[in-house]
Amino acid sequence: MHFKERFLRQAEVLQDLYGVAWFRDFAVKTKAYAAIASTDTAAQNKFKDDIFEAILATGFLCNSDQTRTAPLMLDLQTNYCREVDYYPKTVSKAQDMLKIHME
Repeated sequence: MHFKERFLRQAEVLQDLYGVAWFRDFAVKTKAYAAIASTDTAAQNKFKDDIFEAILATGFLCNSDQTRTAPLMLDLQTNYCREVDYYPKTVSKAQDMLKIHME
C-alpha cells in the first residue's frame, strides 16, 4: 500500500475518534483564524471546514522520510517564523511538494 493511502486511512481513524467538532474548535484557537476579520463569517467557516485537511497536510510532511526531506522542512519552518506560510493546505499539495523536493 502506498504511503499516502495508509496515511489517509489513519486520518479517517483520527477523525472518527475525535470527530469533526474537535478540529473546528481547534481552528478558532489559531492565529490564522484570529487574523480573519470577525465580520467575514464565510471566510471563518471556510477556514474551520478546511482545518482538518491542513493538519493532515502538515502531518503528511512531518511523517515523510526526514533524512531526505529535512532541508524542505527547515525551509518551511524558517519561512513560517518569518510569518510567510508556505505549508501546503491539502495532502495532495503536500505530496506534490515532496515529489518536487526529491527530484
